Amino acid sequence: MLHIVLLILKIIGIILSAILGVVFLAVCCALFVPVRYRIEVSREEGGGNPPFIARAKITWLFHLVNIHLCYPADVYVRVRLFLFTLFRIPEKEKRRKKAAVKRRRREKKARDETPPQAADETAREPESGPAGKEMIPDGAGSSDENATVQEQTKTQAGTGALEEAAAGPEKVTATDISDTEPSPDGAESGQEAFGLFGRIRQKIHRLLDKIKAFWEKLKTAFQNIRYTIRHMCDKIKTASDTIQYYREVFLSDAFGRSFALCKEQAGVVLKELKPDRVEVDLIVGTGDPASTGEVLAVCGMLYPVFGPKVRIEGDFERARLEGCVFIKGKIRAFTFLRVAWKLYRNKDIRTLIKLFKKEAV
Repeated sequence: MLHIVLLILKIIGIILSAILGVVFLAVCCALFVPVRYRIEVSREEGGGNPPFIARAKITWLFHLVNIHLCYPADVYVRVRLFLFTLFRIPEKEKRRKKAAVKRRRREKKARDETPPQAADETAREPESGPAGKEMIPDGAGSSDENATVQEQTKTQAGTGALEEAAAGPEKVTATDISDTEPSPDGAESGQEAFGLFGRIRQKIHRLLDKIKAFWEKLKTAFQNIRYTIRHMCDKIKTASDTIQYYREVFLSDAFGRSFALCKEQAGVVLKELKPDRVEVDLIVGTGDPASTGEVLAVCGMLYPVFGPKVRIEGDFERARLEGCVFIKGKIRAFTFLRVAWKLYRNKDIRTLIKLFKKEAV
């Protein structure tokens, strides 16, 4: 029984070791095997149609992954794994033709199945008149209307007579009462004096309210001005403190060492991105001899970078641009990972990050 358990554990260990070995091998391939690229751009005299032709090829792990790009003659992108094509744009000609035929058949079938709607709607419309309504004879309608009008006239006449009978005694009574009541002169003079003093008091109250409102507005305006000045002073003080804080950070030794390290690692990244081979053979002319000479002077500054494989000739008589450009190089993912790890593990950079976070908080 024990040897069976040991055999099972042995098999499990072998499987786990194989899986770990495959994963380790895949990680090493992803980090250390470079991605190779090759770019070709050419343009013939006169421009033509298309004006230029560009081709690019990207490979990885002995062409295990193969990507092709071509513009504009045969625009396509192809991704291959071993001998199998995983992705391609556009598709093959047969697939495109088959899809076009299927699309045309579907459109034709949809047109055949669609019924004409306008003819059906005109056929269903009734000729006798609007639906849901019945025709009424003229004689019956006119007799009913005359009877209704006569009844309404009688009702209005009876209602008017009753209103006049009820309103007559009231009018007479009100007139008699108003004639019999006396109006003494003393009461009228007292009411006039009371009304004069009331108007004077109301005007005084209004004046006091206006003075009080003006004082409140003036007080509020002074408070706002004082608050604005204080707020501006606080902002100026905060900005001054922030500038002083960052000045001390930038003048610190940690920032100097971090800047030197970042500069060094940027050079490593640029060296990795630099193409291994660059060949340029161009004939350039702007139509103006002076500007053509300026272009050649700028191109001459690139000679120490690319070497003698960059050949640029000038045409001082006419506008012209033709030739070809060939670029070839490789990129390793391990280089970028190493640079990122160095920057992350550096003590000075971590200190600067903490200082900037502290100021942000």
